[in-house]
Amino acid sequence: MMSDPLETLLQTDDADVEARWRQLTAWLRERFDREPTLETTLFLIGIQARGVGFEPKLPKARKQALIMEGAYVVFETLGLYERVGMDADGFWIRERIRPLPALSVEAQEKLLRLAILRYFEETLPASERV
Repeated sequence: MMSDPLETLLQTDDADVEARWRQLTAWLRERFDREPTLETTLFLIGIQARGVGFEPKLPKARKQALIMEGAYVVFETLGLYERVGMDADGFWIRERIRPLPALSVEAQEKLLRLAILRYFEETLPASERV
């Protein structure tokens, strides 16, 4: 019987995930001169996915939409969602194509970090990869 790819991914050594995460956050800190969090990283990914630059003084709802956009983008790298269209505001509409198993809060955060790491591995040019 084949193992579930998410289950296999979640078995990634915690120390390895933490080391790669520290490396990524150091790169982001150096690049943006701010301390990155999961939310700010997803916000940056959402901005990148939308193809728009940073806009100061965005309304809270718009910031939250960009964070969600970032989450969907990184979960696409794990094959959990796919794009099916675009809404009136120019945001992608996505459908879940795989169910998510019930996960502890710690496992959810680990999965999100792994998805973010995969996103950067897939999108950054080789010369900039962390």
